[in-house]
Amino acid sequence: MTTSISKDRFCYIKTKQRKNMSTTTLTSKAVLDLEEFQADVMEQMREKEENKIQFQIGDLTVEDSKLKIDGVSLDKDATKKILSHLKVKNNFLDLAKKMFPEDWELVSQKLKLVTADQPVFARTDSSSGLIVDLKLANKKVQHGGIDIQEIFGLLRENLLGSSGNDFILKDAYYDNKKDSVSVTLYDNERKVDVFGDESDIWKTGKRVSWSGVDFSLMPFFERLVCTNGNVSKQYGFDANVTKGKYNFAKINSILEQEILHNSDSANFILSDATKKLKNNNVSVKEFLQYRNMFNEETNPEILKKFFDISYLNNAYRCDIEEMHPIWKSTADTGKNAYDFFNNLTWIASHATESKIDEDFRRTIQIKASDLMFKKQFDLELLAPKITSWK
Repeated sequence: MTTSISKDRFCYIKTKQRKNMSTTTLTSKAVLDLEEFQADVMEQMREKEENKIQFQIGDLTVEDSKLKIDGVSLDKDATKKILSHLKVKNNFLDLAKKMFPEDWELVSQKLKLVTADQPVFARTDSSSGLIVDLKLANKKVQHGGIDIQEIFGLLRENLLGSSGNDFILKDAYYDNKKDSVSVTLYDNERKVDVFGDESDIWKTGKRVSWSGVDFSLMPFFERLVCTNGNVSKQYGFDANVTKGKYNFAKINSILEQEILHNSDSANFILSDATKKLKNNNVSVKEFLQYRNMFNEETNPEILKKFFDISYLNNAYRCDIEEMHPIWKSTADTGKNAYDFFNNLTWIASHATESKIDEDFRRTIQIKASDLMFKKQFDLELLAPKITSWK
């Protein structure tokens, strides 16, 4: 098996066939893949570490309508984060052009003094020469509370001790801008026959994601007939250092339960969820909630193929988007919820065809799961028609 990992913002690893390893367990292959990925991630983090800087908001200066630190300008995103923290509009720096220098200096100094001692972390981008990847330190975890390499180690140890010996590292990515890691482990042995007739087989797994401030483990589901995948936050675990929920022992116990002992705690709910989807249609309100995730400028093909509303406007003889929310929740699209769900997961699982980035792809997977595990669909809540009032 070989791995390829790009050096841009999102780094992927895809499992392929490794030569001369016929006698090695699949999980051992997953460990080797994980180690390759970890080495690349840590190398990138070391390269970034060399350019990291730390300062306080009070150290910032304003020159030529730009925020600077030691004469080096902040990039657009970094500037926006500072202005948002100071609770001023994005065009605030333009006021410098309209005021006398001494008046502007007074205003900017007073504004900075409000949070002058707020620690800030960023790095200098060698290609642009700008300050990028700016982060405002959280009071609880100014230097990050979760060691990224430590989680790699825990994951590796639990894979090595796994009783199932059947995990495959399906994919992984490193967000170079956010310093966050995500690994999807595929259970090669287990399958779920959701309708009990071998017509629709699903595979399951785990997605483990972490950064310096948060950790999550969510069940991963993939429909084999179309390789559509999604993850469920509802049946997962998450910890956030900034909210005081981080507990190293708890994270270790979760990895032991889900990886070492290969828990199938979430698998049992898959069949019930798919049957419920199959037996219901989505309402206009539910349809529009997902349609509104996309826009004409960046996703015209997706809207045309999966979210055309002209047939609904014709059928209901109105502009459905202008109707009251209650009306929308009672209006039937005629779209089966299971088909609609699979459209969403297809978009999320086929990023090249959909032309969407990794962040958005994973967001859609989670949103699709929200639909899949919805307790009640809108059209289930309709009162029955009364034929007699006696």
